[in-house]
Amino acid sequence: MKDLRERLEKLRADAADLALMSRRASDAGKRDLFGRLAEELAIEALELELVIKQQSASSDANGPDKVVPLRTRSKRE
Repeated sequence: MKDLRERLEKLRADAADLALMSRRASDAGKRDLFGRLAEELAIEALELELVIKQQSASSDANGPDKVVPLRTRSKRE
């Protein structure tokens, strides 16, 4: 899970860098390219964030406090 969170932060940082490069580019083609790349990385970051949230929710459901105790049958049953 830690490596996914690190990847998420890297994607966010890269998206922010590309957005900044887009704003600073003097060439219109580069502005457009960097802007599209920034948007793509931002979308990937959102998708990865959803995966992380789903994984943490499913791992929370399997935690020891969420486990239903096993009932054994009595000899009379």
